Amino acid sequence: MVNGKIVLIKEAFKSLFKCVTTRYPMGPPTHVPPGLRGLPQFDEEKCIGCGACFSSCSSKAITMLNDGDKRIIQVYYMRCIFCGRCEEICPEEGIKLSDKFELATLDRDKAFVTISFDLVRCERCGTPITTTRQIEKVKERILEEIDPNVKETVERDLEKYMMLCPECRRILSYELNTNTRKFYLRWWEK
Repeated sequence: MVNGKIVLIKEAFKSLFKCVTTRYPMGPPTHVPPGLRGLPQFDEEKCIGCGACFSSCSSKAITMLNDGDKRIIQVYYMRCIFCGRCEEICPEEGIKLSDKFELATLDRDKAFVTISFDLVRCERCGTPITTTRQIEKVKERILEEIDPNVKETVERDLEKYMMLCPECRRILSYELNTNTRKFYLRWWEK
């Protein structure tokens, strides 16, 4: 017990002659811990505009709007609570939390990030379906799991099927004469 007090007293005397705090607001922080949740950064090359980040954002910092032939995803950094849910849920790893935490700004335009995607509309009724990037990614993933013997048939069926909204698919399901699901490899049973 006495040795512990002596160590503390020695440390107290040492701190009288040297600075133990940093001049952080006037200078850079001395240490940014690994794994710090900071500013979410979007990789526009990887993002497909699926809206998973929008639907999982509890602070409503991410908004998604279908405007004409464009899907606009906007992130308002001042509302973000750095929970990391958007990074976890993104299927394409298009969002990463950085270690940047100094977000104060006087310019409101710097508090927003906006990403725009081309929208695909239903060929029958004109309802917005999703982005062209998302459709291409879905086709790619489906076709990599398909038996090569029927790949051409499935690709033709996908071209018809993917350009319709869910309601029109249901209505036209018999007329389309497509059932791409029957050609899937049973990869989940492997």
